[in-house]
Amino acid sequence: MTNKTEAAELERRLSELEKEENQGGSFTAGDWFFLLIAGVIGPAALLLWGW
Repeated sequence: MTNKTEAAELERRLSELEKEENQGGSFTAGDWFFLLIAGVIGPAALLLWGW
């Protein structure tokens, strides 16, 4: 791919992602639970375990 075709493809993909219908829904309760476990409780448990 040349630089021009890469730039055109990137622009096309970005314009598709900027459309509201292609952005997906909001987080569900299960998503928030996973984020809480993976981002807060898990690292805190690892810190306490390693201490």
